[in-house]
Amino acid sequence: MSAVGLWLKKGKNKKQDTRIAIMIDMAAACLDIIAAKNEKIIASQSLSIPVAIPIDDQTTSAISTAVDGFCQQHQLKNPACTLMLPASSYQMLLVEAPPVNQEELAEALQWKVKDLLNTAMEDSIIDGFLLPEDAYRGRQKMAYAVVANRAELQTVANSLETINVDLDRIEVPELVLLRLLERYPRESHTEMIVVIGRQGGFLIVVADQALYLSRVNDISEQALETESNDLSNNHHIDNFILEMQRSRDYFESQVGKGTIDRILLAPLQHHASTLSQVMHERLGTSVELIDPSVITEFTLASQGSEALLLASAAKAA
Repeated sequence: MSAVGLWLKKGKNKKQDTRIAIMIDMAAACLDIIAAKNEKIIASQSLSIPVAIPIDDQTTSAISTAVDGFCQQHQLKNPACTLMLPASSYQMLLVEAPPVNQEELAEALQWKVKDLLNTAMEDSIIDGFLLPEDAYRGRQKMAYAVVANRAELQTVANSLETINVDLDRIEVPELVLLRLLERYPRESHTEMIVVIGRQGGFLIVVADQALYLSRVNDISEQALETESNDLSNNHHIDNFILEMQRSRDYFESQVGKGTIDRILLAPLQHHASTLSQVMHERLGTSVELIDPSVITEFTLASQGSEALLLASAAKAA
């Protein structure tokens, strides 16, 4: 399955030897940058930035200054750039697939989701991807529409253009994760993969290397830190595991791809081993922590899930 593009510049997505991947986390006031050359990670940085919602000149200036400094420090000349959206900055909507070919899908999805949008359709960039033919037992062809704010993305693209950084890809972490899993050793046919980020997270269910279900959740590393260190007595964890159970029940009863054999948990800054044990005890399913060294041996600036996903995005030449 190819990644959802949300391309700002159609036709300019070319293979590059050097690529940077950035994520602007407005909720956490943080900018993450990772660089790869010939699909090998060579640099990583995470820094605080001033933020404003909607994005303003001070924020865009801080972003371009930070990215320019990073490129100069690591001698990266005119790199291609992937922007990975944080989970809180877009909508991912499950809808009936319109009867069009792949090239016309994005435009057709606009009319499918126009009444579900948080912003007006003309203020949104909408792209999407089809679920496999056998999803939902083949009863109805389905698709996910991905919706992001057009003005914010264009503002970021314009600010990067001033420093000769070509933003040619905008991606969502769900599909970056799916691509990451192609590099990961797996024997199971059907898995739930859980990502808990700084300010929020999501889960996906993958079968036979394809995405069948995606759900956003409110669990975050910040929430884990603000509660008791005893994760077995944490209401955020209780609610999240209940959502995992509901997602598993929905997948196994409605999607028609059998049972979930294993849960993979993306890296966390803290509590990963304890959380995986709690998940195993509550759900009765094998839980495995994703090993970052399978994706890169480079020591990333952050040990959380965002950095690992960003590394995967940077390596996708």
